[in-house]
Amino acid sequence: MKVPVLSLVIILILSSAGLARIGGGDIKYEVKHIGNVIFHHDTHVETMGFSCTECHPFIFETKEKHVSLKMSHRRQARSCGVCHNGKQAFDLSTNCYVCHLKEVR
Repeated sequence: MKVPVLSLVIILILSSAGLARIGGGDIKYEVKHIGNVIFHHDTHVETMGFSCTECHPFIFETKEKHVSLKMSHRRQARSCGVCHNGKQAFDLSTNCYVCHLKEVR
């Protein structure tokens, strides 16, 4: 009787680990005039290989505690500008439309 229960527990643990996602999904930042920014956790975590603690809570708070982002943060090497400075990742000052996407209606 103990073996089937133990087997079931192991199967549940392994299957839930396979379904677990790292990251917070997509986050949309509303920006007037130039286009909204969609932050893709998958790009940074799965594709680029960053761990959560490389950004949280030092560069970015959690979504619940988040304060608004400003382009002046880029110039101050805060928020996205910490990495997107032209050295570590593409420079935000010359690649506006990589992040600011005009939505097609």
